[in-house]
Amino acid sequence: MNIFEVASLKEPVTATIETPGSKSYTNRALVMAALTKGPVTLYNPLYSEDTEAMIACLRTLGLQIETLPDRIIVYDDISVIQNKSYELFAKDSGTTIRFLLALLCLTSGIKIIRGNARLNERPIKDLVDALRLLGAKIDYLEKEGEPPLKIHSSALHLGSEIIIDASMSSQFFSALLMIAPFLNGLKIRLRGGLISRPYVDMTIHAMHEWGVDVLQMESGGYYIPYGQHYQKNQYVIEGDFSSAGYFFAIAALTQSTIILKNLTPHSAQADRKFLNILAQMGNEVSMSDHGITIIGKQILPLSLDMEDCPDQVQTMAVLAAFAKGITNISGVRSLRLKETERVQALKNELAKMSIKTEDTHDTLTIYGSDPRAATIDTYGDHRMAMAFAVAGTKLPGMKIRHPEVVNKTFPTFWNKLRSL
Repeated sequence: MNIFEVASLKEPVTATIETPGSKSYTNRALVMAALTKGPVTLYNPLYSEDTEAMIACLRTLGLQIETLPDRIIVYDDISVIQNKSYELFAKDSGTTIRFLLALLCLTSGIKIIRGNARLNERPIKDLVDALRLLGAKIDYLEKEGEPPLKIHSSALHLGSEIIIDASMSSQFFSALLMIAPFLNGLKIRLRGGLISRPYVDMTIHAMHEWGVDVLQMESGGYYIPYGQHYQKNQYVIEGDFSSAGYFFAIAALTQSTIILKNLTPHSAQADRKFLNILAQMGNEVSMSDHGITIIGKQILPLSLDMEDCPDQVQTMAVLAAFAKGITNISGVRSLRLKETERVQALKNELAKMSIKTEDTHDTLTIYGSDPRAATIDTYGDHRMAMAFAVAGTKLPGMKIRHPEVVNKTFPTFWNKLRSL
């Protein structure tokens, strides 16, 4: 079994970290490039298990894609997909299986898409139901409401209006938005609320950059007008705030000064909000065209709603273990449906560090005190590994089992951590 022992910092450091490209933007850009006529070059992409799953699926469908160290060139669009059978494997990538499910409803052939065991347990029914309202023919191959799926459709109704429940995953809504230009006018109404709204804002922002506008209706729904097309031949992918969050947290915890380069200060990315949380604690944050700097000062207990930035909950929970007091985090229900049941995983591993926790379906409470070092199980979850690595920069003796899980979204994480 692989185990990584984190080297703690003996004193505060000053360091600069180059942030990798955003996974969320890379996978959205790959989908939109596949919906765009003519070659599209994507600069500063993230190469990770999630994005490579998306690339592999598009290649299986017949699209020619060239992967170079600093860019991806997508030469074809979905018009090259032939009327035959395809088997697609999304590995553990939620964005891949959900975004491609919508795209596959526009293409020729019989398409089967599946993932690894955990991905096949994650819900997809609300997206399937919405696509069926648009005329899609989709079958569940095993369990109702979960992958694997068989898609028979090659076209959807034009000029349609649908209602979707996006209270479980914003990726359902983003998947529909990205195929909307092919429906000649689509109205989408929400039922049951919209979780992680900033991720939908990110999709809308990216679509706008590619020449497609999404209009918000007075009723609260969204309308994608008729006659729009994706138009882009090159696109620069932003640095990833989700990845940067671990180093922002290290700065706060160790009272270090860390500059994160390759970040867009006014990004639509959800995890940019983590900077606001650290600033509330009294840490100094400054932004410039050259990067974002955080000067670590302290860790304080807070009461927070993190529904809009759920990927930072694990990092926040680890920081809260060091805060002298009680931290209350709400908006955590979506974590129970991720790579693992993240709330329970956090409780298990924080208990190893002698940290008391309590939870309800949508809240997590951490009683900060004096955590002790432990060997952390990662549950096949990249964010468990990276969040608890943050603790290791302050606490000597922290060990992470199966450190290779970071390859899902941040393959260079351990090298960048060593650079501190």
